[in-house]
Amino acid sequence: MQETERISKELLGEECFIWFSEQFNGLSILIKAPINTCKSLIKECGAELIIGKDNTLVRPIIHTGIRIFDDKVNPLLLTGAHRFQVENKALLKVLKSESCLVGLYNELGVLVARGQVAFNSNTRNIIDMIGSLDNLYFGNFTSEVNNSLDSFDYTIDNTRQFKNPYLIDLMTIGCQFKDWKYVDAHFIGLMEQTQIRIDDIEEGATLEKYVWLSIESLFPFSIYLNPKFKNSKGDKELTDILAFYDLGVFLIETKGLSIFSQTKEKSMDKKVATLQKHIKKAIKQLIGATENIQRGTEFFNSKGEKIVFKRNIIPHCIVLVSELLPFGDWKSIQKEILIAMIDAKIYLNVLDFREFATLVKNTKGKKEFLDYYLMQRTEKFVEHDNVHLRTLMTDGKNISYEKP
Repeated sequence: MQETERISKELLGEECFIWFSEQFNGLSILIKAPINTCKSLIKECGAELIIGKDNTLVRPIIHTGIRIFDDKVNPLLLTGAHRFQVENKALLKVLKSESCLVGLYNELGVLVARGQVAFNSNTRNIIDMIGSLDNLYFGNFTSEVNNSLDSFDYTIDNTRQFKNPYLIDLMTIGCQFKDWKYVDAHFIGLMEQTQIRIDDIEEGATLEKYVWLSIESLFPFSIYLNPKFKNSKGDKELTDILAFYDLGVFLIETKGLSIFSQTKEKSMDKKVATLQKHIKKAIKQLIGATENIQRGTEFFNSKGEKIVFKRNIIPHCIVLVSELLPFGDWKSIQKEILIAMIDAKIYLNVLDFREFATLVKNTKGKKEFLDYYLMQRTEKFVEHDNVHLRTLMTDGKNISYEKP
């Protein structure tokens, strides 16, 4: 498999990751991260590269990571093991260069911006630590490689829990990202079309469009952006996204945290408080939408055409945020979700775009799977009383969940 083909597949398959390549648009670093982290990186939040070498093995393994300071206390860390010779070759070339290209991708694997990265100090010591490429490991992702990667993560942060971790050699280097150029992307569906740029000041609308894009192919003739209904004050929006099929109805409210419009960085407590406020508002909006469905209100698309669907199905109501922060006290939100499901007779999921993209990716193009996964997720939420669930695929069809 060619390197460009491999990386293209991994960009679609991996949740978040970092790649080094000299064939993918030239010598470059590719970063796939949550959309809010992408915005923070563009806004010069700061980042550092981390390179590790596990010398405890017969053939040492190189690991790389990037720590992005989208939050000064709780930065995002992306790590991975190098299993291909071309990766290590590209890494060395990147370290030897004064600067190289950067490609920034969101949760869907969509390129949102291109830029340049320059290192803040000499990389000679890191190059010496890596040593000869001929002696390094390359091959499958074995249990030994997995344990080594866990130990890399543990060496970076020993507060994290791993099974039998050990310390490996590690070096970090600060890097500066600059000269960003934003990708003006156009997406055309069967019923709607939209244009997306990451620097759009209407950040909530940008998230809404990405969500539409992620599931448009599942519901080619039955998905609507901002469907409307008429009341005494004129046209009013039912919800951000409405999608349906014979056996399921999906109502989605998106809430994005502002990054570009912030004049100063918020503390994590304030970020969580703002996020929870948005979620509570979205829950009320979804309950109102289901009440309009139950009372037989007529809905219309952007062209003024009437939208017809089955109304006797328990709907999936989804509050979709750009990032579901795992900090602070979420008991009141979890209680509100349970009460809303009982009183309004709905399935209600609160999740972030990263989690939603994982669910969609594993539907294999079948909307029935999304329906099934959301029901499973609701059951697990009730079982664990925890809104912070992450999907783990256990085989081709079934999923399990882990708590952070």
